[in-house]
Amino acid sequence: MSPLSRRALLGSAVASGAGAALGLGALPVTVQQALAAPTVPGTLDDIEHVVVLMQENRSFDHYFGTLNGVRGYGDTSRVRFPNGSDVLRQRMLGTVGGTSLLPWHLDTSTSDAQRIFDLDHSWNGTHSAWANGQWNNWIPTKTWWTMGYYRRQDIPFQYALADAFTLCDQYFCSTMASTDPNRLYLWSGTVDPSGKNGGPVTDNSKSGFTWTAYPERLEAAGISWKVYQQQDNFDDNALAWFKAFREAKPGSPLHDKGMARRGADDFANDVANGTLPAVSWVVAPTDQSEHPNHPPAQGADFTSSVVLQALAAHPEVWAKTVVLLNYDENDGFFDHVVPPVAPDGTPDEFINGAPIGLGPRVPMIVISPWSRGGKVNSEVFDHTSVLRFLENWTGVKETNISAWRRTVCGDLMSAFDFSTCNRTFPALPDTKKLLADLAEQDEKLLPPIFPPLVQQEPQIEPGDRPSLPIGYRFGSSSRTDTATGQLWITVDNLGTLGAGLSMYTVNHRQFGAWRYTVPAGGSVCDFFSALGVSGGPYDIDAHGPDGFLRGYKGDVRTWSDASKGHPEVSAVESPTGVRITLSNQGGQPVDFTIGANSASGASGSATQTVSVAPGGSTERLLAPTAAGRYDYTVTANTGDGFERRFAGRVQPER
Repeated sequence: MSPLSRRALLGSAVASGAGAALGLGALPVTVQQALAAPTVPGTLDDIEHVVVLMQENRSFDHYFGTLNGVRGYGDTSRVRFPNGSDVLRQRMLGTVGGTSLLPWHLDTSTSDAQRIFDLDHSWNGTHSAWANGQWNNWIPTKTWWTMGYYRRQDIPFQYALADAFTLCDQYFCSTMASTDPNRLYLWSGTVDPSGKNGGPVTDNSKSGFTWTAYPERLEAAGISWKVYQQQDNFDDNALAWFKAFREAKPGSPLHDKGMARRGADDFANDVANGTLPAVSWVVAPTDQSEHPNHPPAQGADFTSSVVLQALAAHPEVWAKTVVLLNYDENDGFFDHVVPPVAPDGTPDEFINGAPIGLGPRVPMIVISPWSRGGKVNSEVFDHTSVLRFLENWTGVKETNISAWRRTVCGDLMSAFDFSTCNRTFPALPDTKKLLADLAEQDEKLLPPIFPPLVQQEPQIEPGDRPSLPIGYRFGSSSRTDTATGQLWITVDNLGTLGAGLSMYTVNHRQFGAWRYTVPAGGSVCDFFSALGVSGGPYDIDAHGPDGFLRGYKGDVRTWSDASKGHPEVSAVESPTGVRITLSNQGGQPVDFTIGANSASGASGSATQTVSVAPGGSTERLLAPTAAGRYDYTVTANTGDGFERRFAGRVQPER
């Protein structure tokens, strides 16, 4: 890729040539030929337009939990709860020990599940569900509706987009709060946690904020931009909450580009006329916003008819355009992946002692000629990642973004493959037919839906999907301090990306989570008292990005007896697999057993036993699947419950 730079062509006109917007599967032969013309590898500088369309209130699992090849309900690296449960089994009652509920299907063919009401998604409610990282209070806070999810047949357009372009499965909303704070992160990179400019913002109050929004920076840099909003904008244009835009007069750039209401066809007209700006923000009307009160089919029609059909009808514009389709927050819908959250004391990441974020995962689909092929990207992103992508592309920096977010969250660059360029536009479901089907369902007055009496884990679509390479790579080790009865755990960040990590004490002591930030090249090392807390046994899991999991079980008392075997295992990820070192510092031989876990996406090699003499060590390679996934457990014959688990995904050389 060429060096990132300000481009002289930002905002310049692009030739148009296909007439009025057409159905995506009905382009003229001449347009199809133009789209199919041979292409050559490109660079970031080949982009002429970035279009940001943020929809409303859906979590990743709620939309894509059953999609194949992504970190959905088939995830093997789930957070474990005490006594054999896990994060998919959310307790129904407000007290420990109540019955649990699994995710359940919102079947739109037999019920009115296209139209469901929104749930609690307030600052207090979402922090309550987060439960200091335990992630176990969703239903008491948000009701059993939180566990509802759609399948492909319920939202075919959204699934078709994921099959055609790149879906980001570790894209988190920016804050554990409602719409406005999350949209402020998209448009300005902050909610003003210090309260110097009208914040801090934790709800949908609008006081006339005075910090700088990113469109103001683009305007100062002479880069073209525009907000496409109709008369009904569902109050989703965050610029309207800033004093500078509120007070802008007609005829001024801030008013005319950021505040003016436009017709439904204004975006299509600008595409057709060659006047689409460098950066566009598109705001949907209320009933097409995908807010839970409004059917996903209506939001699909907005995405298709207002944005994508306009681009598909003009291949010269589409060939230079990126569309970023994301969702502001999860409403109250459950997502099983616990987000990275800033450790206590992190600057610019706390409000009145409570962490701002990250919040639950939401969908993000990167739609462009450089993101075709139905791939998945698993780098950690949030709404500030959109701004950072724009930083790379325009050279205009957003200074509001905190240092912690720049460490833990990426810039979306890994979601693109500039070594190829596929300008063909895929055939997508006819959203007008989806609307007709919806009207037919409405006429039938389908009944409301409730959770099934007989629960079962969601069924994942078969197969995998290609993943884009990202810069995560970790090493891990542990040791027992016999003098203090403590287990020490070390995780080394050997990759090129920073990471947020959490360590969970699962059994033998109070269930809880500890949070860490590990920059590229850094490491975290922490101890857990076992002898003094539980009498010796321990059960601890370390979680990181892209399904990284290290599990530690055993008893520190074993190491206090020199006549026993003292097993330990360290691991280093590499492109070919996970290289583990089996060691024994005790006085008796140790027989290690290495077994591949039978879970979706895990390797299926045969179990092997390895004997290590006193004072010795040996290495083995844990092989990944074709997609780079691995999930193994190593045990020892020491009779103390010793176990080390290694799960995650290895990345190829970049």
